[in-house]
Amino acid sequence: MKITMLLTITALLTFSYDSMAEYKKVYSEQGYPYKLLIHNADSVKIFYRESEQGISCRVKVSWDNKVAESKVQKISQQNFIKTPLASCLPRKQAKVLLAKTFSKNKASVFSQTKGL
Repeated sequence: MKITMLLTITALLTFSYDSMAEYKKVYSEQGYPYKLLIHNADSVKIFYRESEQGISCRVKVSWDNKVAESKVQKISQQNFIKTPLASCLPRKQAKVLLAKTFSKNKASVFSQTKGL
C-alpha cells in the first residue's frame, strides 16, 4: 500500500537560492527513508534552480529547532519531475538525516518496547 506524504517544495524561480521563493505542496510516494524523514521532520524543503544544463537543487530539513542542508546536486529535469526529493537528496544522506530526527525520548521508547 502506498502512503502519500505531504512534502513542501520551495521553488526558486530566480538565479539565487536566497531570493524570493514560491512555495508549492506536492505529494511524495518515495518510500524509505524519504517517507519517514518527511514524517519525522518539522519541514522538508527543496530549493532548486533550472538552467539549460538541467536542475541544481538542495534539500533543507528542520526538526526540533535543528536544521541540516544537503550539498547541491545537479540532476536532469526528468528525474526532478519524477522523484524530486530522492533526486536532490541522495539515499545515504537521507538515512543520516533520518537518524538525526529521532530524539532520545523516541529511542528510549523503542528500546523499552524492543521496537514495534
